[in-house]
Amino acid sequence: MESENRQKWRIFDPDITLPDYGAIVESRLERPASANIAHRHNHLSILYVVSGQGIIEFDNKKFPVNADSVITLEKEKTHKLSDNPRKAMTVFSIYFDTTASGLNKYIIDYLFASTEPFALPLYYSENIKRYLRQILYEQNTKPPGYKLSIKQNLSLAILQTYRARLQQARQKTPENPPASRERARAVLDFIAQNCHEQYGLADAARLAKVSQRQFTNLCRNLTGESFIKFLNSIRCKNAAELLKQTNKPVAAIAFEVGYEELSTFYRAFKRIYKSSPMQFKLSEK
Repeated sequence: MESENRQKWRIFDPDITLPDYGAIVESRLERPASANIAHRHNHLSILYVVSGQGIIEFDNKKFPVNADSVITLEKEKTHKLSDNPRKAMTVFSIYFDTTASGLNKYIIDYLFASTEPFALPLYYSENIKRYLRQILYEQNTKPPGYKLSIKQNLSLAILQTYRARLQQARQKTPENPPASRERARAVLDFIAQNCHEQYGLADAARLAKVSQRQFTNLCRNLTGESFIKFLNSIRCKNAAELLKQTNKPVAAIAFEVGYEELSTFYRAFKRIYKSSPMQFKLSEK
């Protein structure tokens, strides 16, 4: 296979030297024409397509890639990444050594078990891009503790990629892109699992790729509640469990479930449970 690729392509061999913490992230905001030449990396690599469209070629196969596509490439794997006309791709490229970077070998082995590109759900993609941008900042500015920060953010990006791949494996890939109702349901499920994060209506609508008004209507249709009531009910349910099962202070519980203002937590909790958090805790004893 490798000899066939050598005959078919002129292969470019970039020599990437990793730092002592074992990872580099490159951001290709405008990919040069030379990037379309077949090449290979001397380290394991993961490519995240941020925007645009194109084709990845390896092992005599071609795969279309779009925004939020992930490509895992083994060391020395010859490949060619080509942009579609007028749709040049923005790509984050991670080159790493598993041992030096401290990444979990089981997770890496799972991600590299399949070479076919896969698409990230938008909410996973948002998190991963945030981690990768932080790595780029740390690489460029080198503030105190930057090596530790790079390792931690890389581990989080890889973990999110792993979870997205597991979710994809459990679900049958639809033949057509999900409709707005399915996207809204997926976003609500994600926010319910991550209600401690500061997701608002604007964030939810953006993740579902609909307007705020449309998301509000979809949320009422799917849950019977407005988005704010849905979010408060999930957070307060989690808070009620913590009040029953732990001796944590109310302020700590409020912060843990996603409230930054204690007064907001008290109002939401009393509206749902008809008592203050402390009264609820005493009644459960």
